[in-house]
Amino acid sequence: MRLYIKGDYTKEIPFNYMELAKRMWFEEKDGIEPDLSYAGYLDLPIDKLSIHLELDKETRDVRWRSVQIKEGIKYDFLSHKCEYIQLDYEDAMMSDFREKGECLRIASTHLDLLTVDKRAMYIMAIEIATAIDGQISEDDKESWLSVEEFKNRHEDTLSMSYEEANELSLEEIPFMDDVRDPVWEEDDRRNEEYIKIHGEPVYDDEEDE
Repeated sequence: MRLYIKGDYTKEIPFNYMELAKRMWFEEKDGIEPDLSYAGYLDLPIDKLSIHLELDKETRDVRWRSVQIKEGIKYDFLSHKCEYIQLDYEDAMMSDFREKGECLRIASTHLDLLTVDKRAMYIMAIEIATAIDGQISEDDKESWLSVEEFKNRHEDTLSMSYEEANELSLEEIPFMDDVRDPVWEEDDRRNEEYIKIHGEPVYDDEEDE
């Protein structure tokens, strides 16, 4: 699943990654904050915005440890127990972060999401788009919605609490296939073409040698 955002890239994001994660999933409860796998900047600088988040669902609800996944999926890490939600500029991944492109892109590991992660992804889009006075596209940039239009379209999902979305997701996961979003294969193909033209990336420590 993927969403695109365009807006005013001179505006700064007024929250850090943990504040964003708490809005996406849940605030601290019983001393437990969202347990995340995380890559990116601790703050969210707009000029090099990159944030990759995965919630460890078991930390909040131990039922995720033993929940049944779809028959035929060999490992838990291939199932919807594990779902990365990645925010980058749309051309960042394919260019080894040397290019940006015109829009921001939020993309998930899987093509279809559990409700708990879909809700989180929608909230990420809303929070980022709101911060940069932006619009959101969910049809590969064919059309654009204001933040309010996007909220209204997905009101059923966004009106759920984390607990409600979590309960529904525990019911959904036995029926979820391991179908990856094709954006990742597209990025790999585009990256190969980009490297043929521009060469492998050179990092600062290599330049200093």
